[in-house]
Amino acid sequence: MSDIAEDTWQFAGACDAPGRIRGRCVGHRVTIEAPPELVWDFVADFEGWTSWNPFYSATSGTAEEGGALRFTAHLVGMKPQRCKGRVLSVRQDELFEYEVRKMAGLIQALRFVELEELSPTRCRVANGEIMGGPAGRLVSRMVGEKVTQGLMDMNAALKAVSERKWRGRSA
Repeated sequence: MSDIAEDTWQFAGACDAPGRIRGRCVGHRVTIEAPPELVWDFVADFEGWTSWNPFYSATSGTAEEGGALRFTAHLVGMKPQRCKGRVLSVRQDELFEYEVRKMAGLIQALRFVELEELSPTRCRVANGEIMGGPAGRLVSRMVGEKVTQGLMDMNAALKAVSERKWRGRSA
């Protein structure tokens, strides 16, 4: 099994974090051979996501709590989805989390990227989405696998760009 296929999940619940919306959660974890601070620089630079992230394009906004985000998400086999979000939580080198609400709250999504330090030069990234709200279960059935694929693609790209930068540092 490749590192990119390392760990995907799909389950009901709130992805084990208090305060998150309830709903269907999909996600992917990957181990990156680079320090969490270096990986965080890519995660926290939301506007820079378009330079490396195949899942998102036309990003604007900053990773600051309460801040507004705008982006376009690309799900396999679907037209690009324009979204507006609000940053919920930012913990440097650990967590970036934001929410998206559509159709007057019938569709709610909470997106998160969590970093866990495994060693000073290695970390694990968990990248997930909780689909909630009154239509969350239906949305999950319709696009859950496509969102999971997008998260896997995003993690593969984050791994590649982070490890390339780490390998290319000056000695």
